[in-house]
Amino acid sequence: MDIDHDELDLLSAAELDQRYANLSDIDEFIAKTADYQAGRLSPEAYRAYRLTRGVYGQRQPDAYMLRLKIPGGIVLPDQLQVIADLTEAAPEPIAHITTRENIQIHHFALGEVEPWLRRLAEVGVTTTEACGNTVRNITQDPWAGLAPDEPFDTTPYLQAIVRFFLRNPRAHGMPRKFKMAVSTSPADRAMAAIHDVGLVACLGDDGLPAFKVLVAGGLASMPRSGLELHAAWPAVDILTPILAVIDFFQAHGNRTIRSKARIKHVLRKMGDAAFAAKYREYLELVQKDPPPRLDIAAKLHPPARPWSLTTMQLPAELVEWARSAVRPTRLPGLVFVTIRIDQGGALSPADLRNLANLAQRYGQGWLQLTPQQNALLRAVPTEQLPQLYADLQRAGLAKAGAGTAADITSCPGASTCALALTFSRNLAERVAALVEERPDGDVSIKISGCHNACGQHHVATVGFHGALRRVDGRPAPHYRMMVGGQVGPQGAIFGADLGLIPAQRAVTALARVLELADAHAAPGQSAGDWLRSRPVGELTQAIDDLRELDRSATELDFWDLGATAPFLGEATGPGECAA
Repeated sequence: MDIDHDELDLLSAAELDQRYANLSDIDEFIAKTADYQAGRLSPEAYRAYRLTRGVYGQRQPDAYMLRLKIPGGIVLPDQLQVIADLTEAAPEPIAHITTRENIQIHHFALGEVEPWLRRLAEVGVTTTEACGNTVRNITQDPWAGLAPDEPFDTTPYLQAIVRFFLRNPRAHGMPRKFKMAVSTSPADRAMAAIHDVGLVACLGDDGLPAFKVLVAGGLASMPRSGLELHAAWPAVDILTPILAVIDFFQAHGNRTIRSKARIKHVLRKMGDAAFAAKYREYLELVQKDPPPRLDIAAKLHPPARPWSLTTMQLPAELVEWARSAVRPTRLPGLVFVTIRIDQGGALSPADLRNLANLAQRYGQGWLQLTPQQNALLRAVPTEQLPQLYADLQRAGLAKAGAGTAADITSCPGASTCALALTFSRNLAERVAALVEERPDGDVSIKISGCHNACGQHHVATVGFHGALRRVDGRPAPHYRMMVGGQVGPQGAIFGADLGLIPAQRAVTALARVLELADAHAAPGQSAGDWLRSRPVGELTQAIDDLRELDRSATELDFWDLGATAPFLGEATGPGECAA
């Protein structure tokens, strides 16, 4: 069927203003680059500026990544076509979806950047403030607007927040990067609880749209769940508390020690009560000269009438794929379809063009990127599923297992990132081979190349991050293993630390804990629930014998998975923040 967007109260691609580029940003970038190359701008000053334009230095000398800012993960078909052209021009023609719903493309020379920034700007795609000490890409629940559990569509608010802070001098030069996320329900599918500012849609006492406001969540070396500052702040005035938090951060963030510079460290130093009191001082100041109210005619969504798509309605060959890929929206007869993207969200130019064509043909007319590094089609009529599946098969994009244990999240790791210690995507490939046949829908596996958590390993059912341990003075690649993390209505719960595992034994360690869950879970209890309920000692006991390398190390133990040289055991530079 053709979707009548007006009748169903759905946004169409034509109504969705998802274009944020400004050509003056590129003119300024060219001028600053010329100043740097002529010696008029110091390398450090240029580096700080370059990052604010989404041009990120890699592990490899004189190679740069372009980070494309995709607010809310919403990308239009014509934008995908240009991104495909850009990817095709890269020395390594692969684009990656990130956990922040961005797209990253690697290995450009600095002189190649300017013409591509212009091509991207022609279709509205910007790289401005995709990196640096700025308001980074603002992420959103991929189900926003169609979620069965949402009180209203958060998308217009997301876009208004993005436009207010993009190029806003008040949010420039912050002590450190600043990340925001918008969730459309308490399920917190956007993981608002682990962000500098997290917004969760709700209704106020007056029955109007509002947001629960969480502040100072984060991962890396000191993870914590966000502090609730407001249970239900009116959505029409949501810029006010966000601006107050940014002013607070500008004044009190640590500008000396980079590793202590995020706003979560301000909260940790002050304590919850003092932090909340100081925030209220900044809130009162902002309220004296407030930002504009948001002129958004939000429509409330009544509770969705439950409905389900039974796989018996589908041809037999579609059943396995649909079991994981297809989920009901709040509107009967329309579904979400998740397209599983493996290898850390890797997309070839052909994949990008196929996704652009699929987004034009199915659903609302755009593609949704997800924090799980997948792609989502929205509002697909159920009767179109057989044809969509056939089109996905022809495009090589019909892999089953989206949202299961096999759907693994991974950062770039040491393939490009100067901070990373290990090749996290290589571990992801081996883990996927182990769990490919597992149907678990509540077991998530996330992998980072270092402790900085770009792969969000803290909030996985099983998470790994790259590390090193010296054996007889020689560095050996390891992973720190964590079990039991998740984000949901209760906030963020961080996985228990099971200690360091040699990289070559990480897959075996994962197999052991999953086997333990399968053997001991109670009837009706999932493997994920069992793992989240167990004390750390019970789990570490199962893998204790895998840790020791002192007497059992072989030459292979000093090589990372898939590496072409022995493990160096160190970052190659200060890094430029790859999340």
